[in-house]
Amino acid sequence: MDEITISNFHKLLRQDPSNGPALVIHYLEAIKQHDSTLKTLITINPEALKSAEEKATETETFNKNNTPYPVLHSVPVILKDNYSTYNLPTSAGVSALKDLRTTNSEVVTRLLKAGAIILAKANLHEFALQGTTTSSLGGQTLNPYDAGRTPGGSSGGTAAALACNFGLVGCGTDTMNSLRSPASACGIVGFRPSTGRVSCAGLVPVSETQDCAGPMGRRVCDVRIMYGVMKDEDGDGHDGQNGSTSISIPRRRPSRQVRIGVLEAYFPIEGSCSEPELLSENEIVQDIIRTSLSSLASQDENITLVPIPESSHPDWSITTLLAKADTQAFEFKHYLDEFLQSQFITSTPHRSLESIIQSGEYDQKAATHVMTAALEDPETYSPHSAAHEGRLKYIASLKESLRECFDAYDIDALAYPHQRQLPVKIGATMQPGRNGVLAALTGRPAICIPAGRSPSSDSSILGVPVGLELMGRRWGEDELLDLAERVEGMSEARRAPILNYLE
Repeated sequence: MDEITISNFHKLLRQDPSNGPALVIHYLEAIKQHDSTLKTLITINPEALKSAEEKATETETFNKNNTPYPVLHSVPVILKDNYSTYNLPTSAGVSALKDLRTTNSEVVTRLLKAGAIILAKANLHEFALQGTTTSSLGGQTLNPYDAGRTPGGSSGGTAAALACNFGLVGCGTDTMNSLRSPASACGIVGFRPSTGRVSCAGLVPVSETQDCAGPMGRRVCDVRIMYGVMKDEDGDGHDGQNGSTSISIPRRRPSRQVRIGVLEAYFPIEGSCSEPELLSENEIVQDIIRTSLSSLASQDENITLVPIPESSHPDWSITTLLAKADTQAFEFKHYLDEFLQSQFITSTPHRSLESIIQSGEYDQKAATHVMTAALEDPETYSPHSAAHEGRLKYIASLKESLRECFDAYDIDALAYPHQRQLPVKIGATMQPGRNGVLAALTGRPAICIPAGRSPSSDSSILGVPVGLELMGRRWGEDELLDLAERVEGMSEARRAPILNYLE
């Protein structure tokens, strides 16, 4: 049952309803065998198998009457542990919140209505504030392809678990890179929809301006199904930044013809790194992504690659975007406190960030400036400050410059490596070189899919995965998923990790 898709799983259910509980048992046995080392999960749902057995009874009825299954009928889902769940604690990886109890978030309600089984809740970087997936409650999640490296983050627990076939599909969140960074590092698919397309109500927040919930899976087809369930039913694309709405964008050309802009500014620059090991990694990443893109164009005459030179657009460097546009430090405390005092909370030992910090029950090594900024300088780091307003204006200019770029080059998507180097080694406090910030700030949909792996080494039998990111037009999720599925079909770059070495 490893690597099974939702569609094929449902075909197995048509053959025998007992395949539902069998899949849950398969995942639970894999988790028991390997996760004490990998540390991908924080909580396993003790009722998961019982739920699967109840679903099997429903399956018998569906089969007898020859009626369609609900979209996610009996599908075991892994949630990042910042999704509020009624029957399981919601911790955001923080020891101080290990006993936080909630009602279901809106996305969880949708998943359950569609027939899903919540199998487990996954580790994440403390409060989802960085990209190495270490937390005071869940510890350090390891990369299943190289146990000496991190799995990216902050949704690294979900990504690593799916890579290892501990669940069928999963959910993560993304404030800067966090659905796509671990997808790149763990050889799976991570999809960030347009900001506002999927409700974040009931998720432990970081930044209302930038937060986004999205699906993760081993194949684009499963991510598409999950996205269809997770998105708002009215599909209005509400944007929390300016209140604008749009149902979808029209196709701009015949569906098979696609122009992909290659964003040269986001490729590693030869000789730009003074550390020999990182320079070598930069070269590996660049070679994998450029080879992947060239292969796409050679295999499909309807795909045209369009170089986008750095001189053709404003400064979109990650350093500049973080310095001038990132709103996390201005919004984190405000919206976390608001969440801890909201109707989603049924029981909590803490009602504010200040209370959590005073408790000392958090990983100080995993903490970032975002966590403490508003406590140290509340006038500046507030969603009501002039400095915050300045960042929103900068974001508006970014949106306009990106729109102009797409129009000027008549492109349907931008392509680039999600990470300019391989995931960092265990012990590093941050993952540099991540290129997902531009999509997060401008609210555009972006998807990361496997493009290849680094050469085999003593620490990595198969090599470490490298992901290709595709960014689409605002509200153009369907078109972007179409393109991603075509690219995936031509590259077939995913391969499950070999876990025997962990024993």
